[in-house]
Amino acid sequence: MVPPSANPPPPHRLAHLQLLPLLSGVQRVSLDELRSLDRGAYLPHLICKESGPLSEQATAAGAVCHFVPDLVRPISPRVDLQALRQLIKLLRKLRLQVLHTHSSKTGILGRVAGRISRVPVVVHTVHGFAFPFAESRATRAIYYAVEYIGGRLCDALIVLNEADRKFAVERLRLGPEKVHLIPNGIDVSRFVDLTATQRQAARRDLFPDDGDDLVWIGMVGRLWRQKNPECLVHATVELHRRGCRRFRVVMIGDGDLRGELEALIEDHRVGETVRLLGWREDVPNLLGALDIFVLPSRWEGLPLAIIEAMAAGLPVVASDIPGNRDLVEEGVDGYLFGDDDAIGLADRLQALIANRGQARAMGARGRVKARQEYCLQKRTDRIDTLYQQLLNAPSAQSRLQRQQD
Repeated sequence: MVPPSANPPPPHRLAHLQLLPLLSGVQRVSLDELRSLDRGAYLPHLICKESGPLSEQATAAGAVCHFVPDLVRPISPRVDLQALRQLIKLLRKLRLQVLHTHSSKTGILGRVAGRISRVPVVVHTVHGFAFPFAESRATRAIYYAVEYIGGRLCDALIVLNEADRKFAVERLRLGPEKVHLIPNGIDVSRFVDLTATQRQAARRDLFPDDGDDLVWIGMVGRLWRQKNPECLVHATVELHRRGCRRFRVVMIGDGDLRGELEALIEDHRVGETVRLLGWREDVPNLLGALDIFVLPSRWEGLPLAIIEAMAAGLPVVASDIPGNRDLVEEGVDGYLFGDDDAIGLADRLQALIANRGQARAMGARGRVKARQEYCLQKRTDRIDTLYQQLLNAPSAQSRLQRQQD
């Protein structure tokens, strides 16, 4: 037992490395951890391209933010080399004990920089392996090689679903002890039932002229290729073609595809049914106003959007891919449909629109699952345990000693 008079050890300097300062699911995983880890044990930092909503929220939570302007999404050997040099310089200055990287591009640059800078512990989280969906065989081969090398440059690889764990062990040939399946978690207390009056007020704020007998369908996510938002628009068009029109669709988020989606909505004349809301700060309140949640992604890790929808008591209709199928149990708390299958999505939405009692029962079962299995504190405890195990490993202790010399 430590004597009361003994000075406690200083907190470990921990940094999360992200690319863009957005508040989509990947970034919010970092933000939740920066907020929830014990400040007596960790001094949190955030590294990303530039200032934005993520850095603003992280600063408000007490994290120290740093910016690397040359971090960009497109592959550019010249710019990427500049970003790598900037990261190395920054990491040497910060003298971190733990560097936690996310996503493919920043993941490989961060892991290389972490090793060159001799950060004692480097951890990477895979938010769904994306390279199987690359458009060419050559691109897939390059991404595979990057993940193969990156897996050997970190002390631990965190995956969010069983399929990615299996892929890391069998295809990337990483030792099972190095791959850790730690599901995402949310603050379930943010998601409460709205009263009938509150639901009506939230709906009228979005569609002022509509009645109260409509079914409300929603999606939350960045508007880009991974999330496949156009699939929901095509499903809406199909439902209209079938004469099913007593519903409304809200899409919460923004991104590269917004202009294309707006054109698609206009071309198919479904503007009275579909509304793009952009990023919103009141997502829990908006989810509480919905009846059904949709996520048609092409790849995922373990989407916070689905967990949050379940916590809000919504049935979930999602693409049948790893991550989504880890959360949604077919016919129990939602439905799954084939990847990019707008007709299949329309079929499942039509079934729930026609049977609201079934939809409510599915939502109630999903709420129980989210609250019991995916709370934020459970994930935070597992992350903290992993950090401490890695920091106490002989290899990290040797690097810590060199760092102090």
